Formats: sequence, C-alpha cells, structure tokens
Amino acid sequence: MNGLYFNDTIQHRHSDYLIRIAHHKLEIDSDLEMRAFIRLEFWTKDENGEFDQPLLEVIQNDPNLSLSQKANDIEMFKTRIWSSTTRGSRVVPETGVFVYPDEAGNYPEGSITQLEYWQSLPAEAFPGTTLAQKVYAALLANMEEIYTLGNI
Repeated sequence: MNGLYFNDTIQHRHSDYLIRIAHHKLEIDSDLEMRAFIRLEFWTKDENGEFDQPLLEVIQNDPNLSLSQKANDIEMFKTRIWSSTTRGSRVVPETGVFVYPDEAGNYPEGSITQLEYWQSLPAEAFPGTTLAQKVYAALLANMEEIYTLGNI
C-alpha cells in the first residue's frame, strides 16, 4: 500500500478541481492522546468526474504558464494539512458525536472523552479480518471526521 486515501470524490467549492484526502500521520502521546493529520490534495477530473492527475504536477508541467502564473497557481492549490486531536474533546458515548461545553464550561452529562470513545470501540466496529485492515478502517473513519469537522 502506497498511501491511505479517502476514496470519495470531493468537489472543491471554488474551482472545477477535486479534493483528495490522504492520511498524513498519526501521533500518539505518552498518555495515549492522539493527533491525526490529513493532507488535502487537489486533483484534476477525468471524463467521468473521477480523480485524474495531481493538480500541482499539471501546473508545474504546463508550458503555457509563466513562472509567476505557476507560482500563483501553486500557492493557491498547494497541499494543505489539517489535523484533529482527542485531547480536550468530548463526545456522546453511543455515537461519537462531538459535544461542547455550555457557557459555564460544563459538558453535557454522560459525555465521555473522545479518547475513551475510541478505546471503547470493539474490533468488530471496523471492517477487515487482519489488524492492518482494521487500523486502516479506523484511520479512514478519522479522516472522514477531520474532513467533516473542518468544513472544507
């Protein structure tokens, strides 16, 4: 496996390009709190509206663009890194949906830390028969969560 990608095609809101979400890295601290990072890569579309070519390569190889046009386009469509952390996050235990404190700083009764939620999920919650398949499925679920929360 050369990389872990969220396979849904996501239309960029301000251009005709697609966004491809890729796993970047997962950091686990000594207290087991986690921080996950994803890459947002821009891609051209093929005739079926699917991922075709990485946009940065297309820009760099376009002989019709001046150096300043290339620099501007590369800056506009450079790969972005987004992250999410379990530290300080609380969720509804049955669903994993985030909850937020009220004005007094109190979280809803019954909420648990996001770390507790992830640690309590049974192995059967993720598809696959091997440990690697289950880890990849968990990473994909987290990638989707980061994308959704980031309102990209």
